[in-house]
Amino acid sequence: MNTKKVTLVFLFFLFLVFPLFAQNLMPSGMQSLAEGILYIFTSGFMRIILVIFLCGAAIAYAFNKDNEQMKKKIIAIGIAIGILIGATGIVDAIWSAAR
Repeated sequence: MNTKKVTLVFLFFLFLVFPLFAQNLMPSGMQSLAEGILYIFTSGFMRIILVIFLCGAAIAYAFNKDNEQMKKKIIAIGIAIGILIGATGIVDAIWSAAR
């Protein structure tokens, strides 16, 4: 077998296995930082902001139905905001189940 292929396979498996040990290697300062960032994205305040942006995108869509370029951008923004709202709920549920 080629040495490059063996090296790539080894690095691939190392890449797959490394996250299994990441929790033990994380310093406590990093964990509190991660919890702070998670709180920012899963807090009720962030959800309110995202819902306001979603309503703004809906209003912009209503006023720009004839402009095809603007309509594509607004739909993309609305979908992205919807994904963010859903993702915060999913992350919050997984994080609370992991504790």
